[in-house]
Amino acid sequence: MSSPRKRSRIHGIQGRQLSEPQLPLHIALVWIIDRVFPLNDDCQPVPIYSQGFTADILKIISREILEVGSRPATYTSLRDELDPLIRKETSEILKRNEKKRSRGQKVQEDYEDAEKFTSWMTAFGDRFKDIAEGCAFLDRLEKELRDRLNYADDDEPTELPEPIERHSPLGVFSRNLLNTLRKLSFDETTHLSREIARWCGLDTAGPSIHAGIWSLDRRSGMEDTLDKRIKAMQDYQESNASGDYSNALASLRRFYDYQFPSAGRGQHQHALLNIASFHYSTGGIESAQSAIDEAIRVARTAGDKACLQHCLSLAQRIKSETSTIAFMPSETIRIHQKPISTNRLPDSTTPMDQLWSVKPALDLGEPVHIAFRRIHAALGKDIATEHSSTDEERKVPKQWKTGQKLDMASWNATQAGLWNMLGSSVLAEFHEDLAMTDLSPWNDGRLTVLLAKSHREVEKAEYDSALAILLDVSVLKGMSMSSYHRWSKVVWNVLERRAKMHGDHHSLSHLSSLQPPSEYSERIGAGGPIRENGHPKSIMIDEDPAKIPTKGIKMIHEYIKDLFKKVEKLQLTSSSTPNHLILPHILEAVQLSKELGLWSLYRFGMIILCEIMLTIENIDGMSQKVVIEIEKIWDQILGGNDVESIARGELCLGKAKLDLYLNDETQTSLLDESIQHIKRSIEYSKKLESRSLLLESISFLSMLYKLNPSIEEETNEQESIDTLTDQYLSLKIGQDDLIAAKNVNLHEQIRKISEIVKMVGIRVSEGWK
Repeated sequence: MSSPRKRSRIHGIQGRQLSEPQLPLHIALVWIIDRVFPLNDDCQPVPIYSQGFTADILKIISREILEVGSRPATYTSLRDELDPLIRKETSEILKRNEKKRSRGQKVQEDYEDAEKFTSWMTAFGDRFKDIAEGCAFLDRLEKELRDRLNYADDDEPTELPEPIERHSPLGVFSRNLLNTLRKLSFDETTHLSREIARWCGLDTAGPSIHAGIWSLDRRSGMEDTLDKRIKAMQDYQESNASGDYSNALASLRRFYDYQFPSAGRGQHQHALLNIASFHYSTGGIESAQSAIDEAIRVARTAGDKACLQHCLSLAQRIKSETSTIAFMPSETIRIHQKPISTNRLPDSTTPMDQLWSVKPALDLGEPVHIAFRRIHAALGKDIATEHSSTDEERKVPKQWKTGQKLDMASWNATQAGLWNMLGSSVLAEFHEDLAMTDLSPWNDGRLTVLLAKSHREVEKAEYDSALAILLDVSVLKGMSMSSYHRWSKVVWNVLERRAKMHGDHHSLSHLSSLQPPSEYSERIGAGGPIRENGHPKSIMIDEDPAKIPTKGIKMIHEYIKDLFKKVEKLQLTSSSTPNHLILPHILEAVQLSKELGLWSLYRFGMIILCEIMLTIENIDGMSQKVVIEIEKIWDQILGGNDVESIARGELCLGKAKLDLYLNDETQTSLLDESIQHIKRSIEYSKKLESRSLLLESISFLSMLYKLNPSIEEETNEQESIDTLTDQYLSLKIGQDDLIAAKNVNLHEQIRKISEIVKMVGIRVSEGWK
């Protein structure tokens, strides 16, 4: 009989390259080699299988390696050929194990596992039912093959005996395949996993990122150079800054898609960490969670402590943002004057993590003055971990060993934000100046500081100064897309506040049409940044809003701001809204602001509360109560920057003291004090450019002059009354001479600034080219 006809394509063993169509078969052969040559924990061979069984298996492997069969083996043919041999050998192993047990000898775990029949090819196919699990299996298989070839991590042969002789046909085949697996990129590994699944006859209809566009031809892959990787990183940075997130992700993958050096496999966890950070910053929380979980597993396996620390930090941020809320729906809102428990916000292990914990702690209901301890704890951790040099300092246990240093610019900026919440603008500006000295000309932290400065200018009613800060060229140039969204939102808010004070509904409508709806951006949870959704959430047409289940209070500060918005809305419709419907909201806002240490909000809330109290009728002593409550906080209000609080407070005091004078007309000093308060209210209202406050204050002052004829006779206030009447009528009919005293054409200003915002957006999308 003649020997079997060989395949038409035969290559020399030494120089033959592994072609892509045969890779699934070759991977299966390596899996069989892995099973027939088991190793213990010391990488020593374990002689589980008999020599006859091993010879039969090697005969099958050699036939496929040397390609002496008429056609390549398929998944089904290999399974049908191997299963009878394995079943027979399993029964023999069971007999030998039973014989040992009958003698009272202990059977090793490896031998016990081998006595149970398992189809090797079926187990191989199960590894590729999920494409991602198949990728992880290929990574492990490469390590197992390396152990059997007896290569150490530095690719140098070890002195231990070789399970597979390196220069044998089996050894050459294994080395060639090992080189191929080492050169696979992430996306090529995905492609190979899918091809193996198809070879095994499995369903591969599931999603796979870029799985269909890659080839395993490594000739082009070997041309990767440093210049290409630098270009990929530049493309990533430019695309990310301009908001082209699809191209940014592709460029980031291309940066890590290259042949890893033999000792540089640690790039894997860093690639996953960067991809997770990208998804987290662009709103892909679920993708970020998957990537960071995988990065943690790879970093732990590789023993990369530095990368693992960064991974754990990001994982903690994602967890805090997605699974932590301030108060449950059935929970009573109660502010505790102590730090947030570690069950809700775990202790931080690095200085920057400790500094970041300030934001979620505040969102979860930690008072501002309590949150200051985190500022000092971050600095203490930085000193304890990074600057220990003397013998005395080395005796102190370093509980937070990390390579992450404290960013002093962020430390100062965070402290400035806390002082601003407490109402101390002097200390806030001091720490902002310190932060600005440590920041580069363009930095995201620099924008945060500048936005805070512009907000204080708006509180001072210095709208032009606020816009000058925001429209400075040094602020605009180099801005990224995410920063652009933050910046433009503040610009629109400045213009909206000015139009709102002017009572210009046409300008408000125009501004609303220029900016995206508020639903397009949101904060997901505690500690998270504001992200752009791209499109609002879907709304069920037939769904009753009253039946939508509440999810509790995610962030307490946002909840307080919503309460003030509700009060403002109800006050605008005060003619139809009873006071008892407004009081619960403002009382809750005032109480929470006080307990949290938000003193600026607390004082503003007290002014609003006093305004509502004055409108309550048939209750004696209400005016006296209003005067007492305002005078308690009046020094702090005058020392602050909030012009609106001062203007409304002066008006409220004028009304309250007039009411007291009408109840007891012998106290003429109250009338004089009331007039002075109203005059100062007019002065601050003009600075605030508030049409409604001016109308109310002018009409009230005119009424006071009419109520006291003696003042008119002694000081000839008739001329003042006429002037006030003219001013009132001018404001009423829309000729805002008082507001226009600053030579402000609001419509023209909005038009010019809107063009600037559009132009900046175009430059950002073009990458400032």
